[in-house]
Amino acid sequence: MKSLFLLLSIVSASISEPADLESRLQVLEVTFKKQEIENRELKEEVRSLKTDNRQILIQLALMSGATRGNRHVLTQRLLHQDSPIDGIGFYAYMSKDEPDPRGHHTLIYDVTQTNLGNGYNRNTGVFTAPRDGLYSFTWSTRVQCSLAHTTDLIINERIMGSTYAYCGYNTVTGHVVAIVNQGDVIFVRTHSTSPGQGAIKSNEFGRSAFSGFLIQ
Repeated sequence: MKSLFLLLSIVSASISEPADLESRLQVLEVTFKKQEIENRELKEEVRSLKTDNRQILIQLALMSGATRGNRHVLTQRLLHQDSPIDGIGFYAYMSKDEPDPRGHHTLIYDVTQTNLGNGYNRNTGVFTAPRDGLYSFTWSTRVQCSLAHTTDLIINERIMGSTYAYCGYNTVTGHVVAIVNQGDVIFVRTHSTSPGQGAIKSNEFGRSAFSGFLIQ
């Protein structure tokens, strides 16, 4: 009789355990759905607060004494303050004159104002392409009066563009658009067979500069 009672107890327990597990799973499922709904509501609230914050900042900017042009620029910046900047571009210039570079000399633009993508090295004057694409490059060279210099834009030792500046503290600008592969090196140097004369100038009255950016 005791054996029969024990057997019935075991059978009853084994039948009730799945029911308990199913009940627990149902409770967990309901709880999970509630949390999912709460998370969505919180995300919507955060987005709404960000929008309200931008609108308040814009109103404050408009209420200030900013000029119309500055207001427009500030408004655009505020509207896009949460948007990450994705792209590649650099701009650098020489902090001082290059006294007598002679021929086949790489020009170093040591003051970096922009270096999105970290492709430009201000110590070497070389831009290394972070990825493949169509790029635009511009360089400006200012020379001393009555003297002249030819400068070349180089991509992997290949001359892609040249400029010639002569006399009167002239500044000449060159522009190249080229398909570049990741790892290619781009830089500016003086002409190898025409060494030029005197200094390449760069000061607050006119900068010798080098810049470039990824078009697509």
